[in-house]
Amino acid sequence: MSPIAARLVVAGGLAGLIVANAAVSQTAPPPAATTTGIEEIIVTAQRREERLQDVPISVTAFSQEKIDSQGLKNIDDLTRLTPGVNFQRNGMGSTGNYNDETSDINIRGIDSSAGSSTTGIYIDDTPVQTRHIGFGSVNVFPALFDLERVETLRGPQGTLFGAGAEGGALRFITPSPGLTDYSGYVRAEVADTAYGAPSYEAGAAAGGPIIDGVLGFRVSASFRRDGGWVDRVDYTRPDPSDPLSLPVYAGTTETNANWQQTVTARAALKWQVNDKIAVEPSLYYQSLYINDTAAYWQVLSDPGAGVYRNGNALRNPSDDPFYLSALKVQADLGSAALTSNTSYLSRDQHSTSDYTQYNRATYAYYGYLPNIYPVPGDGGYSPFADQQHDFFQEFRLASTDATARLTWNTGIFFGHTDENVPEYEYDPTLDSEVRATIGSAADSTCLGYAISCPNGLIYYGGIDRNIEQQLAVFGEIYFKIVDALKLTVGLRAATDRVTGSTQEGGASFGLVSYGTSATTTEKPVTPRFGLSYQPERDELYYVTAAKGYRSGGVNEGVGTLCNANLQALGLPPGPGGIYQVPTAYNSDSLWSYEIGAKNSFLDHRLQVNSSLYIINWKNIQQNVYLPVCGEEFTANLGAVRSQGGDVEVTFKPVQSLTLGLTASYTDAKFTGASCAGVLRFNGAACAGVVGGQQVSFAPTVSAGDQLPISPWSVMLSGEYVTPLAWTNGKLGYFRADYQRTSAQTGLLPSQDDRNALFDTTLPGLPLTKNLQLRAGLRFDGFDLSLFANNVTNEHPAEFVSRDINDNCTTGAPCGPPVTDNLYFARGERPRTVGITATYRY
Repeated sequence: MSPIAARLVVAGGLAGLIVANAAVSQTAPPPAATTTGIEEIIVTAQRREERLQDVPISVTAFSQEKIDSQGLKNIDDLTRLTPGVNFQRNGMGSTGNYNDETSDINIRGIDSSAGSSTTGIYIDDTPVQTRHIGFGSVNVFPALFDLERVETLRGPQGTLFGAGAEGGALRFITPSPGLTDYSGYVRAEVADTAYGAPSYEAGAAAGGPIIDGVLGFRVSASFRRDGGWVDRVDYTRPDPSDPLSLPVYAGTTETNANWQQTVTARAALKWQVNDKIAVEPSLYYQSLYINDTAAYWQVLSDPGAGVYRNGNALRNPSDDPFYLSALKVQADLGSAALTSNTSYLSRDQHSTSDYTQYNRATYAYYGYLPNIYPVPGDGGYSPFADQQHDFFQEFRLASTDATARLTWNTGIFFGHTDENVPEYEYDPTLDSEVRATIGSAADSTCLGYAISCPNGLIYYGGIDRNIEQQLAVFGEIYFKIVDALKLTVGLRAATDRVTGSTQEGGASFGLVSYGTSATTTEKPVTPRFGLSYQPERDELYYVTAAKGYRSGGVNEGVGTLCNANLQALGLPPGPGGIYQVPTAYNSDSLWSYEIGAKNSFLDHRLQVNSSLYIINWKNIQQNVYLPVCGEEFTANLGAVRSQGGDVEVTFKPVQSLTLGLTASYTDAKFTGASCAGVLRFNGAACAGVVGGQQVSFAPTVSAGDQLPISPWSVMLSGEYVTPLAWTNGKLGYFRADYQRTSAQTGLLPSQDDRNALFDTTLPGLPLTKNLQLRAGLRFDGFDLSLFANNVTNEHPAEFVSRDINDNCTTGAPCGPPVTDNLYFARGERPRTVGITATYRY
């Protein structure tokens, strides 16, 4: 089927579903909620409590009970079952730093591994997403323990949630302390992974009144250890005289090295000062420790046989602790409700990346070393950190009469974020190896430059910092034209100031010291318009148009080894003939147009939510990876159109059986070619004047290049619950969840040989499948179950990369590797079986 035909099929199918919903609903009586139907979910996607079915936004919500029943333990699991969301661990890729915590998340194809995040990540009302700065930035995600719910809002949420939610928002909402009733939650689990180590978890939460009706509390704590399945091994080094000979396994250094553990703790109080004012302080703590990467060397591994090995000289550990303190104050002013949220995020993520192979791949490419594989005793490493100190203050004022013809929600937001990503690089033996190869004996040089490298310090970058200050006013009004027809108009106006500074140098950089500093100030305006029609309680049809935005920033410089790549992009030489990347990059923005429907039928036993959308994204902040030196910078590259749809169906044919279907289709491609340098595309190539001469180069992206998404995603689920006579009426249940995503159908800019920088030896996203089964007993608040994840033991290579694309020429496919034949891959956790116990009261 052609791409155009595929788009017509999905558009026609979803549009038909919307129309069919309308037709069926017109003949169905307006049912009231019943105990035999599908449970209603209350969300705060529009910053006020309302039924999910009343919200004219495409939203998926997971309660803690649903998270447990589907066996979701982390962000990887959650996003796999959420339509329209793509999540990938990409620490071994060009934008990562060999840290397995590094990830990429996008909603509806709005994806960029550069600049500010395109997806807003919230813990309650506080944004916690990072800005991609250098190689060390790592997004933080809270553990899925003791949550009220998780909401995924698809489409730009710039009016109510600001610049971080350009493609959508992911909200983790914690339970509020109880003032009148006690409640508790306990979860424990033990599991074993095929070819790997056991996993285990224990956690508890409790809350209730300290003074009835006046003062309440909620506390929780959890510990989880996820066993590894990738071994770190030794290998026989290839013959140095044959740079393309491959290493051979020679023994295991550390079994199941990629284990990790997560610790969480939370404490919250709620003080009902009087019948008008409530004060709620809270403190959330989380620490994630990863012992080593889950990426494996393909040449040493056989995933089909359960053999996962990496030959890294050193481990790649990561430690990520953070605190989030918040103070929420709510006041009932009669006709309006005032909410104040004050929060502070303190984070000190730090990791050590093994650069032994990367350094040797780089210098072997230039002929300074005979082979990319290190000799015993080599050890190049790079300490990274991602330090965040963020302060936020928001005041919201909302009308309280939900039945009024005109309702509204308005507020003021102030944010001050300070993020620094320092990096240092050590390799004590690299200089002596380079000297031995090129015959240099000068003691005053290091790696061929007149720079010393004491103790093997070949790069220092103590400052790579962005400070962003934002002040915004926002509001939405909701006007009932008639009782069933509502108009929504929203607007957010902000002043956004970003100051970036860098200070770096060293032999691998080619300079003693290099610093940059720049400030950008912008005043974005992000409107939202919507029209919704709700003739009955269980019928909702809507259309929306909304703008999303994210701020610009400042680039870090790159080393002289990158000159060839920078010249190929058409960037001009700077002082001393050294090519330099642009000091700053600009903001980007998009418009999203959506039509959707939410319907319930058959006395609330069938629920169908569907939507279609078109997104036009321009001036996109994108990472430009420089493959011959392993550096990167951010540029504004071209425009993308993303179009598709999603549907969620829940059907309860009888009280004991619940069936589910979610499906999404996304087609996100560049609509034209773009040039990263000072050149402009003239219909055939990037052309212009560089250094007084007319030049022509290949583009950085070409028309039709795809963003990293899987076009189709489908999830089928079913749960059967029935009383068991032999258990004195206890409820037995069986659940199955099957998820499938299609393979990437187009070329990424980095895979397209029409572009200046590419590597066609790297595969795209593969077809993935995952079957999960769970069976157990429920009684008196207890839930005891057996489960199996990845039942069929699928092992696709979901991410593949190498350090240097060493034989790629514009206009022709990459030839066989000349120096770098070491490919890294990462996949899913192998089959895991275990026992889970939860208790609620």
